[in-house]
Amino acid sequence: MKAAIDNDVLFKGACYGLLDELIATACSGADTFGTLGSARFVVAKKIERNRLLRNRAAALAALTQFLKRSEPLEPTESEQNMSADLELAAQRLGINLDTGESQLCAMLVGRVLPLLLTGDKRAIMAMEKLIDADNRLIALCGKVRCLEQLVYNALMNGDHTVLRSAICAEPEADKTLAICFSCTSHSVVLASIVEGLQSYVKALRSEAARVLST
Repeated sequence: MKAAIDNDVLFKGACYGLLDELIATACSGADTFGTLGSARFVVAKKIERNRLLRNRAAALAALTQFLKRSEPLEPTESEQNMSADLELAAQRLGINLDTGESQLCAMLVGRVLPLLLTGDKRAIMAMEKLIDADNRLIALCGKVRCLEQLVYNALMNGDHTVLRSAICAEPEADKTLAICFSCTSHSVVLASIVEGLQSYVKALRSEAARVLST
């Protein structure tokens, strides 16, 4: 398996109708990828309850279609124990790491997976700090890729007007991306989008230099 994908990437990618494009930047056609087994319920419910989305039906359809190609990830007992250890360590440090992210961390370590794709900035910064509390997380170094990196890579591989149209169709799904793509403006030049995404990733890397991938 090439990558584990968190619920935040699933949610936002489904809202934009860009899941295939985003994941293709990390996984080739022959690569397999996994999502939490509970994602089909948790993410679907999040979409259904979000009244700010303009097309919830399309997002649900995109999610359902994508999950058909995904391998469900269920933590083993040892992975559940590690997940609990990480959550406890995070609580002691006063940082945010939810159950889904802690389970994905444990599975990435236990199964030696190459990549974790996550849209949770706070979780990424928590992983960075937790390396010093639990040396098992050294295995995460260079393996965490954020949503903005996925979008940037998709931007380099495709038509920025198509990507912008999809993201600006659901501006409430992610405020950072809506700003990077200037969704309140009539038009935007590619260089401006690139600069915005690179600036965000640079800022995140300053907080999570070890875990964030190149």
